[in-house]
Amino acid sequence: MTKYYLRQRHSIDDGVNIVFDENFQASYLVSGRTGKKHDELHVQDMSGRVLVRIQQTSYGMLPRFSLRYRGHTVGSISFTLGHLGDLVYVRQLGWLISGNFMAGRYLTTHNTKKLLSVKPNIRPDGIYNQLTVTFDSQAPVHIAIAALLDIWGTKSNPLTRFKWLPGQSENYKLTYCRH
Repeated sequence: MTKYYLRQRHSIDDGVNIVFDENFQASYLVSGRTGKKHDELHVQDMSGRVLVRIQQTSYGMLPRFSLRYRGHTVGSISFTLGHLGDLVYVRQLGWLISGNFMAGRYLTTHNTKKLLSVKPNIRPDGIYNQLTVTFDSQAPVHIAIAALLDIWGTKSNPLTRFKWLPGQSENYKLTYCRH
């Protein structure tokens, strides 16, 4: 099992998010955005080669995403009206993601095998999602899905729109920020 650290979306400005390994060495880069049809999230290795693309194929209240790994479509993700129940199925891969996306705590399983666990980790420079990956070869795909769920959980949580979270504001002003 390998641990990776992905800074939570509400802790960073828009741009590239660096994914760190257990020793806090840069391992992957996450960039891109979601919200409109054909928007993409990318996971790249440190040489800049794109490993995973998540492309938004529809928009609205129930967006759909296509998951591509090394140029091949390996799965699709769609959110349902019950997403607040925090259950997402990754088609074609047969992965079930369950937990609390707004709190950043969830598991990815395939049948009875745990593939990934995610939980928040507070560090001196911000809040990170700690990803514990069972199979290292699947790490870029899990990182891409975790980045997507982090964005989706942040957009779904109305409290993150205000600067009330640790490290966002020194005097906790009521500041609305648009995503």
